[in-house]
Amino acid sequence: MSKTVTISEDEVTKWSLNMPDEMLEPVSNRFKLLAEPMRLKIIRVLCQGEHTVQEIVNNVNASQANISKHLALMHDNGMVNRRKEGLKCYYRITDETIIFAYYLISKSVVENLQEKLSWVQKVNTNLTA
Repeated sequence: MSKTVTISEDEVTKWSLNMPDEMLEPVSNRFKLLAEPMRLKIIRVLCQGEHTVQEIVNNVNASQANISKHLALMHDNGMVNRRKEGLKCYYRITDETIIFAYYLISKSVVENLQEKLSWVQKVNTNLTA
């Protein structure tokens, strides 16, 4: 994936302020889908491209039943698509905004942790000086 996306602060503000109440539940549901660590593991695998259920199972070290349950939920909500080829079922991400959200949130978490670490190191330096 080599796509550049530019989003201005004005666009975000305008969209957020003008989002109708009817949109809040579907947006909330999308966040709920992303709030499960196993689904994030699946997304991480699928960011690399299309994979069979068995490949996903092997990559995330979980049972096939568990992975299939999550994939079905993700499929029903438009996050992934599937295609059958013989006995195998292949999954891929269909909504690339999921990849961007995954990246943005992950980056934000790391930056937040770095700020906290910096603060702890500063406090520690002051206490031991």
